[in-house]
Amino acid sequence: MKAFLFAVIFAVVAAVGASFVLNTTFQQPSYAAYTSDGARVDNPGSNLIGN
Repeated sequence: MKAFLFAVIFAVVAAVGASFVLNTTFQQPSYAAYTSDGARVDNPGSNLIGN
């Protein structure tokens, strides 16, 4: 039972750590990531429906 509890706690800590690292370091908006001539993606704004 102790091993299972340790595994669950480790999985939660690893998931929170990975999400923190990925959200702060490796992600960027698509209009900033794809800036080549083949893919023109502009800043879409906050509302894509048009309301």
